[in-house]
Amino acid sequence: MASQLLRHSLRTIARANVARPMMNSRVLTIRPQQAILSPLSRSFSVALPRMSAGEADADLVHKLDEELSYEKENEEPTQPAFIKEFLDANSFKLEDKPGHDEVTLTRTFGNETISVLFSISDINNGPADGFLPDEDEVIEEDEVSFPVRASVTIEKNGKGAVTIDTVAQDGEMTVESVMYYKDGKLASDASAESDWQRRGLYIGPQFGELDEGLQSLFEKYLEERGVNAGLATFLPDYVEYKEQKEYTQWLQSVKDFVSA
Repeated sequence: MASQLLRHSLRTIARANVARPMMNSRVLTIRPQQAILSPLSRSFSVALPRMSAGEADADLVHKLDEELSYEKENEEPTQPAFIKEFLDANSFKLEDKPGHDEVTLTRTFGNETISVLFSISDINNGPADGFLPDEDEVIEEDEVSFPVRASVTIEKNGKGAVTIDTVAQDGEMTVESVMYYKDGKLASDASAESDWQRRGLYIGPQFGELDEGLQSLFEKYLEERGVNAGLATFLPDYVEYKEQKEYTQWLQSVKDFVSA
């Protein structure tokens, strides 16, 4: 799976140490017509050989092609059934732009417009690197869970909006905070101006600090709008599916660029 492959590139920075020419304490007077290029200056005048491609290009393209072939052999030929099943059962519409890591689910509920924004970057939020299971403990790949953060915005025309930060993991939606915006535009607008205005607003208490009865009613409020166990199961599955597609396309794009 792509989530188990290389996630971070290794960058090697070569630094050239340039030796400065030693100078005698004796001062020399050099006339313009007698100026002599220093060794440092001469080094920059040496022309590099013209090459149509680097020596590593062919090897890199070959390795990228190997990875691409492997991923294509193991990818599903059609869209997984769980996607259509979830969308049909929960009245959500999916907005997923190729090449972007954010995905949005939208639906209506009475006079409300509901959007759920999440990112495939959360696939990196798996178990800590130092996690080691006991010798007698066997962990199946499907049992390894990772949290997916989802920002749920519920907007009413002319009445503002509420944004609820949640985390989906192990089939449960956990609420972290509830924010109210008098101007509904501030809840979803990504402009620098809106971001600046949001920073000065009171964001509300931590959800866990609220009265338990109030917490339960908020959770029921979300469940009625489709923010429930079904969504909590769907989000990690879709993140893995989309990340695999994006990784395969990344391999193809980089291969095409290097070989051009």
